[in-house]
Amino acid sequence: MRKIQLGKTGEYITVIGQGTWGIKRGRSKNYYEKWKSSLKKGIELGMNHIDTAEFYGFGKSERILADLLKEYNRDDLFITSKLFPMHFGYNAMIKACNKSIKRLGINYLDLYLVHFPSFIFPKIKKHMKVMESLLNEGKIRYIGVSNYSIDQFKRGQEYLKKAELVTNQLHLNIISQKHIHKSLPFYVKEGVTVTAYSPLSHRGLTYLEGTIKEMLANIADNHNATIHQIAIAWLINHDNIITIPKA
Repeated sequence: MRKIQLGKTGEYITVIGQGTWGIKRGRSKNYYEKWKSSLKKGIELGMNHIDTAEFYGFGKSERILADLLKEYNRDDLFITSKLFPMHFGYNAMIKACNKSIKRLGINYLDLYLVHFPSFIFPKIKKHMKVMESLLNEGKIRYIGVSNYSIDQFKRGQEYLKKAELVTNQLHLNIISQKHIHKSLPFYVKEGVTVTAYSPLSHRGLTYLEGTIKEMLANIADNHNATIHQIAIAWLINHDNIITIPKA
């Protein structure tokens, strides 16, 4: 699996990781075993970056992932989780990170993101203070954000005293290309990694029609591939982009 540098950290991360959005609570044992089986297959194929969040299944995603992580050497995996920004107080945010770590059954997170900017109270400064505190305590290794505009990203970086934001996780795929044209040049210039989520859209490109569908199908036929493989290849052949298709 090809790797690229995460931000300017000197650490290299696989260009294709695994997402876990969609794991729900209250399902059958077989349902969760299928998830774990899929994730294990991904790890075997080199997709050792696994992305989760406290918001996914209200903690269920992290708990399911914890069962899987027991079977691997922690240092062989790169684990990302996210802070739900509706935790208002400083201590509540710290507790949220600690709870994610506990649910995952690990001692630290490789990467911790602010899931999205708060739409109720502007808290970018407080979020960055919390993130840097967690970094200094060794609870997290790297800091990132998700769904931030370029201006919000710049503000977040300005509020950090020593650390740097290494990624912005954005909704990006062959249908939703605005960040390729509007945002990516900025992140390439700044040496920041863009993490593309929903690279196959939430419905696996099943709704495609018209010219884009024909173009993808033709390219796929020419390369003896699926349209999904071509859509992923299109993403990861841009500079500074990694992606996390849902396993």
